[in-house]
Amino acid sequence: MPVSKEPPLVACAIGKKAYSCKLIESTKEFIINVPPKELKPQIYYCGFHSGSQVDKFKETGLTPQPARKVKAPIIDECVAYMECKVRQEIEAGDKRLFIGEVIEAYADKALVKRERNVKYAKGDFPKKIYGTRFREVQD
Repeated sequence: MPVSKEPPLVACAIGKKAYSCKLIESTKEFIINVPPKELKPQIYYCGFHSGSQVDKFKETGLTPQPARKVKAPIIDECVAYMECKVRQEIEAGDKRLFIGEVIEAYADKALVKRERNVKYAKGDFPKKIYGTRFREVQD
């Protein structure tokens, strides 16, 4: 989620037990890759599987590419990228909220020039991805 325009800050909440959380804690950087709607199956796969157990790039066919300013890779099939350095970490229940300064941001050239329209994947993903548990309503 956007946090500030100046300096450019974004935030993401990640489960404390998640492999991604441990990686961000150790490297103090992360990338927000913006996927088009066509990547929804890969997004689901990545949400249900831990990178500590499987090679998500190999399993999904996604292509890692070097980022411009941070060590983590970008996902080539995505359409926009925000490379971030962690500025602050906040404990938030079972999540850790990372606030990152966007140190580099770029997107598909055709998209920027408005020569290409993209439908983005929306947040109607399975509940597990967000780590939220819902109880069935009992009569």
